[in-house]
Amino acid sequence: MPLDKRIFFCHHVRTIMSDTNFFELKGQIITDISNLRVESQEVEIFTGSNRYWLYHLQDCCEYVRIVKIIGNIDDIINREIIFAEEDTGANEPDWHTEYVDESRTWTKYVLKTENASLEFWFLGESNGYYNENVSIKKI
Repeated sequence: MPLDKRIFFCHHVRTIMSDTNFFELKGQIITDISNLRVESQEVEIFTGSNRYWLYHLQDCCEYVRIVKIIGNIDDIINREIIFAEEDTGANEPDWHTEYVDESRTWTKYVLKTENASLEFWFLGESNGYYNENVSIKKI
């Protein structure tokens, strides 16, 4: 039986609280990315016909933000995305050594073109009672 790449490449994709999946960016050309910087709480990814908003809907006492960016945005702009992955519940990365609250959720996003890649990590922290996830909305 042939490999269904849609299932294989998005096995971690979470659809709760989201109206779209990050892997939809595969095959598209990203024309711009805004707010992608450390400590940002949201990111907007623009394609020719859509805008994808990655955000956290604040409830009370949780803190969700970008803590690491690996790669250069300019290297993937105006090039076809051949791989798009969201990994919610990613293992704590080796490079993170700071103290975090009782509960934490790592969400890693990866975009790849033929010659470049961009990876960015959200960290959600709380006392364990509040949602720490990142949602995706196609606008």
